[in-house]
Amino acid sequence: MKPGQNTPRRDFLKKSLFTAAGMSVIPGFLHGKDGQITSVTDQMSRALAGKDGIKNIAFITHIYRNSAHADVIGTKLFLGIPMDEGMVTPQVKIVSVYIEQIGANDTGVRIAKMNGATVYNSVEDALTLGGDKLAVDAVVYIGEHGEYPYNRLGMKLYPRMNYLERIFRVFDASKRSVPVFTDKALSYSWLDSKWIYDRAKELDVPMMAGSSLTYCWRDKPLVHPIGVKISDAVAIGYASLDAYGFHATEILQCMVERRAGGETGVKSVEGLKGDEVWKAMDDGRISQKVVDAACDAIKGKASGNMREIVKTPYAVIINYLDGTKGAIMMLDKYVNSGWAYAAKTSNGLVATEIVGDNSMSYSHFSYLALNIQKFIVSGPIAPIERNLLTSGIIDMGIRSLLEGKVKETPFLKIKYSAAGYEPIRPTSPKPIGQSIGPWPPKGYEFIIPDAFKK
Repeated sequence: MKPGQNTPRRDFLKKSLFTAAGMSVIPGFLHGKDGQITSVTDQMSRALAGKDGIKNIAFITHIYRNSAHADVIGTKLFLGIPMDEGMVTPQVKIVSVYIEQIGANDTGVRIAKMNGATVYNSVEDALTLGGDKLAVDAVVYIGEHGEYPYNRLGMKLYPRMNYLERIFRVFDASKRSVPVFTDKALSYSWLDSKWIYDRAKELDVPMMAGSSLTYCWRDKPLVHPIGVKISDAVAIGYASLDAYGFHATEILQCMVERRAGGETGVKSVEGLKGDEVWKAMDDGRISQKVVDAACDAIKGKASGNMREIVKTPYAVIINYLDGTKGAIMMLDKYVNSGWAYAAKTSNGLVATEIVGDNSMSYSHFSYLALNIQKFIVSGPIAPIERNLLTSGIIDMGIRSLLEGKVKETPFLKIKYSAAGYEPIRPTSPKPIGQSIGPWPPKGYEFIIPDAFKK
């Protein structure tokens, strides 16, 4: 190939990655007339994954029902991945499934059988396909949802370390490891998260984890250049620190990790609630200017005074070792289920809304699924150290809030660089085309939740 010459693969990859140039719609790949689903070409589906060749995966989850994470990720990996430009043919094949809690509302067993995947009675059998040794190319573990108790800190006791230990044990006994994706935080507990990270390193396990919000639409199309100087940064979200605080922390971290000097770790974490949040803004521990810029980026936010609308705000202040000031804020009612990020940088004050998809497609999980697939087929698309750090930050933030004091975090001296990673992100400011439907494909109408039925 001559220098500078574009192939369809290269051209599609360029148009599929998030750039400041905005949205480039590929003609012919939006959904067709009368709401029919239209696929992108197989060649372009392979281009997104990065290499040719279907990878066989084991799909492990706590529960598989309509709109649970197992559904909005796993069903796309089974059937196809709706993105703005069209429906992507998966380059991975789920060949085995383990579901811990199979209730009356389960859809996973039916979907697995419709797609030729075997439902096994244990994690180990799903990884070995009922044999003695690891028999798949990768593992996707969705450790979210399901019936579990809460601990003394109000954190749901998802057994993620327990599940990953079982997965790693199969690797160890088989004397080889394959890529593993694990949903959201590594664990609710820093100690468990660090064990998972260390064990994965010991066994040379390629790991990917984290939130769907780091891969979805950004309006404005903000990606910090590597090496930018950042003094203050804030991520905005809603709901509780346990349920959604991790998402806000991931938004913050995926942005600030690109700053000058790379990530060097966190010195201390402080969790706040109620009037203590407003006090922190008044005394400058959280920048009011940056918070306002982030909230102003959210198009659906409430009109009026933030402090009057938000009855119980939550915040976590993150003091980085290099002097950067970070914070997440959970502002129920004011941001109306919105997400945003803003920062003071050497390029000025910048802000963007993080946009999800509220249609039946849940297509912000499409872009997570695309990145899981690319990770499995081609290698890491983000540093796993990001997720180790965010797992520790949110754990310490919740502990700080309940203890009423700043948590010093010498153990969060986690160094890494974001340079060289190329995740797939949409280029439009909001979901369009196939991302917003129709979904699901014909024959799978049973996965439509009652809230979406007319």
